[in-house]
Amino acid sequence: MNQQRMLSLPKSSLDEKIIDVIAASSGLTAKQIHFRLQRELGLNQTYQATHKKLKQLAEGKVLVKTGNTYSISEEWAEKARKNVEMLSEKVSGRLKEINLDELAEGESKNLVFDGILDVGWFLADKVISYENPEKTAGLALWRFCYSIVGLDEKHYAKLKEGFSKNEWHAMVEEDNKVDHMFADTLKEYGIKEVKFGVKCATKLSDKMIIGPYIVEIVYPGWFRKGWELQNRLPRKLVQFAIGKHIQVMRDPKVKIQVIVTRNKLMAEEYRKEYI
Repeated sequence: MNQQRMLSLPKSSLDEKIIDVIAASSGLTAKQIHFRLQRELGLNQTYQATHKKLKQLAEGKVLVKTGNTYSISEEWAEKARKNVEMLSEKVSGRLKEINLDELAEGESKNLVFDGILDVGWFLADKVISYENPEKTAGLALWRFCYSIVGLDEKHYAKLKEGFSKNEWHAMVEEDNKVDHMFADTLKEYGIKEVKFGVKCATKLSDKMIIGPYIVEIVYPGWFRKGWELQNRLPRKLVQFAIGKHIQVMRDPKVKIQVIVTRNKLMAEEYRKEYI
């Protein structure tokens, strides 16, 4: 059975009721499940109907049958959890629905994100982890080295996945202790190379290139200035306040524009120039 369909089933469905019963007490026989459906949920149906539904759920790998008892498949439960998280992000507007491969050559798409965390997830999920059939190197052209301090676990997992899929090179215009510290962290997660002191970004924007796509991230001036102060001011790493950094960078609900363009020739020119 399709997991996304299961997630969309109403609470009154037999599928949901069976899952609720088994989740509350794993390892039940068909008869035990049937009796609990009747006694606890007031469901009035035949034992044959319950048994048939259990068989269907087991065949769909939603349930696992061991001997004569049923339990919920751990694999299905994990997929269901991820689907629920994705649904939640879609509802809240945090997950931007864009399939890079749907862009035609020369076409651009403008996106607007609410804060650096939303941009970070978009870059990790859609750009860094892009399924790159030609296996061309990924290129980041940043004014400051991006920080992954204080991200959610899903960000870290997606970064590792993306850096294992694609060979990424980062060019960073700044060259200070904080940027080097952030670069060391990115290297631990699998980025191949970070170079400093490279003239490669504008005052308000950065770029990331993967496959035939150029992704420009445009920041408001006040936010970019705060980023600059965070990275430049500490003379020593011991003076760098992680808590302050997270507050300044993560908390503001700043509107950040991302422009995605499909231009294979230009993307290749960027790679030739910097890699």
